[in-house]
Amino acid sequence: MNYQGSPDQQMSSGLFGRTISSILIVLLFMASTNSTFAQSPEIRKAFRFMDIEQPSKGIAALEQAAQANPENLYYLGLGYILTGANDKALATFEKGISADGNDALSVAGKGHVKLLQKKPTEGKALVTEALDMNRKKSAEQYKAVGRAYLSDTKFLLDAKSALEKAKSMDNGDPEVHLLLGDAYLMENQGGESVTSYERAARADAKWAKPLYKIAKVYQRSKNNEIFMENLNKAITVDPEYAPAYMELGEIYYKQKEAAKAVEAYEKYLSISETPGEAKFKYAFFLFMAKNYQKANEIFKEVLNDKNASPTALKFYAYSLIEQDKDEEARNILEQYFQKAKPEELKASDYASYGKLLVKLKEDSLANEVLAKGIALDSTDVETRELQAETYLKRKKYEKAAAAYEDLIKTREGGALSPDLYYMGSSYYFSDQFVEADSAFTQLAKRQPNMTIGYLWAAKARVQVDSTAEAGVAVPMYEAYVEKALVNPQKNKKDLIEAYDYLGTYALQRKDNVAEATSYFKKVLELDPNNERAKDFMDAIK
Repeated sequence: MNYQGSPDQQMSSGLFGRTISSILIVLLFMASTNSTFAQSPEIRKAFRFMDIEQPSKGIAALEQAAQANPENLYYLGLGYILTGANDKALATFEKGISADGNDALSVAGKGHVKLLQKKPTEGKALVTEALDMNRKKSAEQYKAVGRAYLSDTKFLLDAKSALEKAKSMDNGDPEVHLLLGDAYLMENQGGESVTSYERAARADAKWAKPLYKIAKVYQRSKNNEIFMENLNKAITVDPEYAPAYMELGEIYYKQKEAAKAVEAYEKYLSISETPGEAKFKYAFFLFMAKNYQKANEIFKEVLNDKNASPTALKFYAYSLIEQDKDEEARNILEQYFQKAKPEELKASDYASYGKLLVKLKEDSLANEVLAKGIALDSTDVETRELQAETYLKRKKYEKAAAAYEDLIKTREGGALSPDLYYMGSSYYFSDQFVEADSAFTQLAKRQPNMTIGYLWAAKARVQVDSTAEAGVAVPMYEAYVEKALVNPQKNKKDLIEAYDYLGTYALQRKDNVAEATSYFKKVLELDPNNERAKDFMDAIK
């Protein structure tokens, strides 16, 4: 029958139809909402405490929920698993099974613990039993099974199968999508995992965890921009989501934004109950930001923990050095060397300690310490340089000369002018005059407009040719005079030495009185009271 009715009837019919549709949509939404949040608000709140790293609050809330309703024992056991208390978790699941032999969630939970204890046969049997229980299964049952299987990669396909069934029963459950995202990530399917996490985020717009997990996927692919974008979304959704602040601190540190790293870690530490090594990192970030006073306060606090790492001792010492608290820094560094394993020690550790000892005027011990650093890394130019300088300062000239030779061999591009000067000086004062001459001659060639290379090469040659028989010092003294006359008053003392040598050589080896006279006159121009020059002039009169 093709009966359409009157316009009023049609409108009434259409309104009725739309009303029925609206009611159905509302009912479906309510059903979806109820199944999405199968866990009670108290349970969801408890697990949020876990998410933001406040496990004591989370466990307390779960214990209270389980006491009020034994059906919540599974969630308490799961909370224990999340805190690493597997024995407590097992006892809790067994309690749930004793209270209700048909409690599939607790059976799955018990299997979960067995899988974590590396008992796959026993664990698999329990999880399979949980899956087979109850004629009418719930999404929570499939989730518990999937969650248990995710603890062992051998059962990854079983986990996905269970979670897909949970998803088909309740597509609006954000946790189902989150767990599926975890499964895909375990298969290295980054794209699929992000899609699942995005579904979880849409299903619960106030849940920061899916956004955080999306960020971590992009971190794996080194996409820092999207990584940080999703971390910031997570803390926008939940300003107390501690893990996001920790990750932001790490990335800011890598980007050398010390102030931002400090700020992020301060926020993290203000929320998290279980900071672990985060306090040490916070202290290190303060050190990097040059807030040494605050860094030292945190380092001191960190070191009260018996499990504090040797690295904390090291950077505490460095921070003390920056505040010129050298004796205190030395004490901390000595503790570091005692506590650190030999394979953990680096050349830079010995270099830093050696520098501190030099500063404390313990040069002999500094040389011993620096030698250990060089033994670990013979290419460390800075440590070799300090080693050579310290030997020279101690007037251990032979060791200094050898150290400078090694430094020059190590330095990329060869010797620097200061290297040649100090090496030449070390050879000179250890009576190795031929080697000293070689070093100073190289310096003169390297710096032809400077007087120092010519002068000291001449001095070394005087020692090699002490009778001036060959006159080997003459060319160097002549070259020195040419350069030194640019400022005779500044170079007065050494010019007198050069003129004296040249005058004496002219008289004794060349028998050239006129030339000798000219040199000694120059001496008297610079120093009218010079006895040798006066004696010479008196003699030739």
